[in-house]
Amino acid sequence: MTRAILAVYQLLSILLLPFIVIGLLVRARTQAAYGKRLGERLGFCPKPRNKDKSGNLVIHGASLGEITALKPFIEQVMQQYTHYTVTVTSFTPAGSSQIKKLFGQHVHHTYLPIDSPLCNGFFLNRLKPDAIIFMETELWPSLIQQARKRNIQLLLINARLSKKSVLNYQKIHLLITPVLQCFNAILAQSDENKTHFLQLGANPNTTYTAGNLKYDLQLNDTTKTLITTLTKTLDNRPVWVVGSSHQDEETLIFTAFKKILIEHPNTLLVLAPRHAERYSLIIEQLQEHAFKFVQRSRAQAPSHDTQVWLVDTIGELLAFYGIASVCTVAGSFGATGGHNPLEPALFHKATTLGPNMQNAAELTQQLLAAHAIIQQPNNNAQTLADNITQLLSSHEKREQLGANAYALLQQNQGATKKALEALNKVVPLRP
Repeated sequence: MTRAILAVYQLLSILLLPFIVIGLLVRARTQAAYGKRLGERLGFCPKPRNKDKSGNLVIHGASLGEITALKPFIEQVMQQYTHYTVTVTSFTPAGSSQIKKLFGQHVHHTYLPIDSPLCNGFFLNRLKPDAIIFMETELWPSLIQQARKRNIQLLLINARLSKKSVLNYQKIHLLITPVLQCFNAILAQSDENKTHFLQLGANPNTTYTAGNLKYDLQLNDTTKTLITTLTKTLDNRPVWVVGSSHQDEETLIFTAFKKILIEHPNTLLVLAPRHAERYSLIIEQLQEHAFKFVQRSRAQAPSHDTQVWLVDTIGELLAFYGIASVCTVAGSFGATGGHNPLEPALFHKATTLGPNMQNAAELTQQLLAAHAIIQQPNNNAQTLADNITQLLSSHEKREQLGANAYALLQQNQGATKKALEALNKVVPLRP
């Protein structure tokens, strides 16, 4: 039965392949990067250039956030597996840009192909990986099954699965359960996530709790230098950084900001939208609200009367958190389900969230339990404005929240080490 289900899935993926490509081309009308490198989407990825390497390790992160969280792990893999090419894949242009920014020519990079047996076959034939390491909930049935048949080692690290996802996957468990059983090891973020994977049929002998890679944040010299540069432009102004905002929450943010300006008129809002294709729309909104703003992409530094600094660049949000007085992690006021709430903690920053943090529910609960973050119970602009205003008015409260968050970050590091140990077991290090 399971073979029949996989065969049906693969047949459908072949039949739908032209429509998926058309979908990418349609999306390219608003985000040009989706129309480029289509050959890689079909599995015709570039071959590694360094022929002196005796093997290849593929590490996959879907987009920008996943690649950022994987950074310490990838760097450790590069240091330990010097005889191997390290190929880092993504599925979005934002992820691709982040790979190039963080690693340059030090890793081999390509898009992960569409999950169709034809595309997967080309991809595996060209790269010939010894192992593929997936992150979080990246379950690609056709690719994973084909890799297993070729005796390619498979790891799922930083694995997470919400209760809602379990219910959805249970509807197609005949397809998903065999996929989970292909992994040599599944390293879950928490005991709760481990339980969810076991409920779907993961092998209890190879499914472990290993912690969350997102706690293993590190600062590199490039980010430190950028923080120093950005700080010089601020003239000691209070700065409210809103990271990874989405279309369904920016009106609320702008409404709250107008209220904040009543009590703190010198405040600078740094807005970093999640998706590059919306920059022009946000500029229109800023103009409609009559905000005085500058754009980061134009190397425009804020002047004393600038109200909004629009971060219309990729991969610089972490540095902007570093210059904040107060941070808000967006994606939490709409339907998205939130983004990584730990990044501001690296800089001891006081941080607020909206009510919808399903994508990082356990991280949020840990931060709340440690009195390290403020989460509002509603999507009310007045509540958001009140929280930010109170924090801007109290240096002591900001310091306490930031200190608690940083302490929690330090206490929970170590998932990267466990992921490396799991990789060492399936691809032993050479003497």
